Order: sequence, then structure tokens, then C-alpha cells
Amino acid sequence: MNDEDVPAKPEPVDALIAANVRAIRARRQERQADLAADLGWSPPVVGDLENGRRRVTMADMIKLCRVLEVDLRELLRGVDEEDLRVLGLDRRRG
Repeated sequence: MNDEDVPAKPEPVDALIAANVRAIRARRQERQADLAADLGWSPPVVGDLENGRRRVTMADMIKLCRVLEVDLRELLRGVDEEDLRVLGLDRRRG
């Protein structure tokens, strides 16, 4: 088994995104199963994402933004301002 076969360990930003997804879903008064159906994922995958056990890919974030009808800054709420600046998402850019 090589490094590519081992799932990457979630990073702190993954836990932050997980909490944001959970909060957004709760505000929308949706169940995990509803979100899973909208995303085309299984409920356990959504559960793993919301509990910070699943790495969040850029493709995941695009899909989450579409389905949850939020922009990327909303998924990244709470991320360090310097990290947002590096991504071109700092507040000064609007």
C-alpha cells in the first residue's frame, strides 16, 4: 500500500467546514438524509462530513455551495483572514 491508497486525515479547516455545513443545514431545517439526496451522496457520507471525519475536496465545496445556495465564504466562515486573503476571498474584495 502506498501513500495514495491511505485516506488523508482531515485538517482543522475540514472540521470548520463541517460545522458550517451542519449549521447551514440546520437553518434550512433539513435532515442529513435530505442533504444527502440533494447532493447525490449517501447519508453516512454527509454524516462523516458533518462530523469532520471526511476530507472536503474542492469538488465537494462547489457541490455544497450549489445545493446549500451559499457562497464559498459562507462554507469557510471562521477561517483565518490570512487564509481567506490567500484564496482571494477576503472581505475587502467583497
